[in-house]
Amino acid sequence: MVQLDSGSKEAMIVSVLLKRYPIDDQEIATMTGLSIKEVRRLLKGMEDRGWLLLDRLPDRHYVRLLRRDFTFVGRVQTQKRPVKHKNRDRSKDRIKEKILRDEHDVIMYA
Repeated sequence: MVQLDSGSKEAMIVSVLLKRYPIDDQEIATMTGLSIKEVRRLLKGMEDRGWLLLDRLPDRHYVRLLRRDFTFVGRVQTQKRPVKHKNRDRSKDRIKEKILRDEHDVIMYA
């Protein structure tokens, strides 16, 4: 069983490979947001470890998983700071609403 840190780049690639097959390195790069060079470097390392097999063509590298016993460990990165909301002055909004309401209540024809 292969344990991967859930926030790592390799984990992103493996999760894409588990969801989609067949796929090439260019599609992995677009789906993960990594550069093509970085994806190829990571795929080469994963191939050396025996996790996957690369079918190399002149312009693309197709990827085939050899193992499917991956587990993702670690904490998922969450938002560290809470979002600060602007405190709006609601009394100004109420005054504007009252002015608009009063304008509409005026008798149109006398």
